[in-house]
Amino acid sequence: MVVMSRRLRKSRLARERVLEPLSSPVRRPDLYYDHAPCGSYPIIALRTVPCDRYVKGQCTPCSYSARSYPAGLGREAIYAALESQIEWILDRFDECVASHASGRLDGYQLRSAPDRPWYMLQLAGESSFFRDAEIPPSYRRRILERLVEFQDARQVNLHVMLECRPEDLLAAHDGGELDRLRPLFKALDVVINMGLEYRDEWLRNTLFAKGLGLEVFERAVRVAHKHRLDPGVFVFAGGPLLTTGEVLRETSRTLRYLERLKVFANLMVPNLQAQTLPDLLWEMGTYELPDPYFVLDVVDLALAYRPRRSNAVTPFDWFLGGIESDPPPRATLFSNPRNRTSRGTSEEIHKTLIELVRTMNVENYCKRVSALRRKPEAETYRLQKALRDPRPWDRRLAAALSAVPDNVDGYAANI
Repeated sequence: MVVMSRRLRKSRLARERVLEPLSSPVRRPDLYYDHAPCGSYPIIALRTVPCDRYVKGQCTPCSYSARSYPAGLGREAIYAALESQIEWILDRFDECVASHASGRLDGYQLRSAPDRPWYMLQLAGESSFFRDAEIPPSYRRRILERLVEFQDARQVNLHVMLECRPEDLLAAHDGGELDRLRPLFKALDVVINMGLEYRDEWLRNTLFAKGLGLEVFERAVRVAHKHRLDPGVFVFAGGPLLTTGEVLRETSRTLRYLERLKVFANLMVPNLQAQTLPDLLWEMGTYELPDPYFVLDVVDLALAYRPRRSNAVTPFDWFLGGIESDPPPRATLFSNPRNRTSRGTSEEIHKTLIELVRTMNVENYCKRVSALRRKPEAETYRLQKALRDPRPWDRRLAAALSAVPDNVDGYAANI
């Protein structure tokens, strides 16, 4: 699994070098957007040292570090450009942040602050804000300090989400860094987002090659709670080789587990990223993306999620991501050319989901979903959801991987 994923990513990185040849430090970050009740907020992906997990072929659906990197530069030159990347965003704050949002975070439990617009943003490195190899501690501090300085100079209030891996958060805690950063966390209403994907060990560490033990994850959650960082956890509601029913079952089990840990749930639905193993399996015909109706079932699970969070910042307990996705995918659940649901109904489902994420008006959402589920084509999805595969997961994986060598060269040449 990891060996083939690493091969695909090597090909993707070679292509990125051709598309964007670099010989000097990158002065602007990659900028993505996601929907929220405030409008849209930016996900600022700082360009720095590559994610080690990506290079190794782990976290198999991910394409977050599929970027061009400067040739011949030492790490210090790359790190020195991190502040320039932050300044690039701040110099364009109106364009990159304010123009996408309302300036209101109604219902959020935030610090007492001057009466001025509120904006939120998410920060990550190549994979983890607290990974020293990507953003050394001195740069992390300076980035957060600069945001505090900016909000006062610009007369805005910022709410900052930091994306990181559990083991990196633990290292920052064990070294005393989280204690030292506490005043900055408070000044920016910082929260932490970490990835788990699935509670099930085989799915998490074999199918997704996450390399994460539950004991590490649970300790990181406890640390985040201790520092009042209102932890959010990414759950991947998808995966090659699983039936639609199995995805829903394992997502439900994962959410029940996370309820006990009292965390915010970031539910992500799948898409197809170029030069990843799921995309190759899709091209081979051994993996099918779920139908658009599937996302309505995922939202059912989210609406039933009751974690009773302590120190909750948001007035809701979950978020739905991947409806529209960055880096730009080859296909989403709504643009998948193999969908059996009509384009019109797919667009209606998509619009209904966006409206829910933007407004969190559950009553209106449920009315629209009731009508969608009465459409005749909803029966096609119900049949898909009822499909079974009697083979154990490891046998399915072995069968799929045995066919990969005969397909990978043609795939790499055509993608």
